[in-house]
Amino acid sequence: MTAIILTLTSTDKKSIADKISRKLLDDKLCKCVNIIPNIHSYFIWKKKFHKSKEWMILIKSKKNSYKKIEVLIKKLHNYELPEIISININQGDKGYLEWIKNENF
Repeated sequence: MTAIILTLTSTDKKSIADKISRKLLDDKLCKCVNIIPNIHSYFIWKKKFHKSKEWMILIKSKKNSYKKIEVLIKKLHNYELPEIISININQGDKGYLEWIKNENF
């Protein structure tokens, strides 16, 4: 059974979000990407409080594509340490999940 994941990353530059999303699709590492604008992020980095407006990237793919997705994000990202997390999808619309699993891009 092919496992499906949702991978998330965020960036403070729309151009980076666009570049990552397009390259993931061009390289056939995922079936769908959503970019959500105006995320308000608050975090501690190097012992200092930061806040930032970001674009959140939601990446739907097969689990076996994760490592290549991670490598691509790290290559194109503008952050020293980008958020790259993955969540297993255990349920969803059967037709939609089958579309993601389908090898024919």
